[in-house]
Amino acid sequence: MRNNVFQLGDVKDSLMSLRTNGVKRGEWVGLPTLSEYYSMKKGSTTYIYAGAHAGKSQFTWEMIMNVAQYSGWKFAIYSPETGSPAEVFSELLWVYLRKPFLAFDEICATDEEVKNAIEFVEKHFFIIDSGLNSLTIEGFYTAVGELEESTGLKMDGCVIDPFTELTTDVMSGQREDLAIGAVLTKVRKYSSEHNVHTIISVHTKYIQSRIQDGISFIPKPTYNDIAGGQMWSRKGMMMISVWRCPFGVNDPNGVPYAANQVEITITKAKPKIVGKLGTVTMFYDRLSNRYYEQNNDGTKQYAISNPANAPKEPEQLMIPTPPPPEASPSEAFEAGTQLEIK
Repeated sequence: MRNNVFQLGDVKDSLMSLRTNGVKRGEWVGLPTLSEYYSMKKGSTTYIYAGAHAGKSQFTWEMIMNVAQYSGWKFAIYSPETGSPAEVFSELLWVYLRKPFLAFDEICATDEEVKNAIEFVEKHFFIIDSGLNSLTIEGFYTAVGELEESTGLKMDGCVIDPFTELTTDVMSGQREDLAIGAVLTKVRKYSSEHNVHTIISVHTKYIQSRIQDGISFIPKPTYNDIAGGQMWSRKGMMMISVWRCPFGVNDPNGVPYAANQVEITITKAKPKIVGKLGTVTMFYDRLSNRYYEQNNDGTKQYAISNPANAPKEPEQLMIPTPPPPEASPSEAFEAGTQLEIK
């Protein structure tokens, strides 16, 4: 390499490894159909966009909990919009437990279940909180580094929820799209250099509502609806929109949307092997604080470990059973067996 210019010979070993082994797919995200379209890969980024109260944060908790449970990842989380560190942890505990964490709920987790949940969450999730002080992207990643140094642990993923809680150069008068682009360049560079996956949730700007069948609703957001412009799609690796379907409105096939139905759409996927474009229909269960898919038979499919990693049953060795010895005439008679007289 000379002055950031590469010739093929500079990367020949990596190139031949790529030819032999291919591009490694990211981590399984728990839900079978969604995992066909999306995986979480270290060294990359995911940007999740949606309107207000559409479930961006909840979808983020679902994804990181599944990757923590099934792949052992550890996450640094900055989510002041969710609340204090205790409130963020309570949300994660609810997701892990798949039942309410708070004791005053009619159906809630037992003390023993909570004890086990706390043990898991404490090992896999770390909250970064700046209090009333502003936090830049540099400040966030500095906090991640200090966390790793103080604990001796390596973070696998970072979460910023939402982007508007970061201080950018827009406050200094820089054009918004350029300020966002500068931050996202730093995010991509840090994620690659430190081999972590950074997830950022971002609000959409105001979207004009529509009326169908007498019901007013917000249509599914596109790239152009992301607050701050198209810089997100230009800089992002994995882009996901979360859309809460309008209850009572008919979908394109004429079927009414369910009250808890959500469409998760992968709108950008790079590299190709990590994911693919498409929409996955999911449903939100408030009691368990989890998302689920619906199987063909109508049953609910919550997150599970990757079936491909399940231990295979050992093959049964078929030992042929020897034929019984031919009975003598007297034995056959006593047993009531009719012998063929030859």
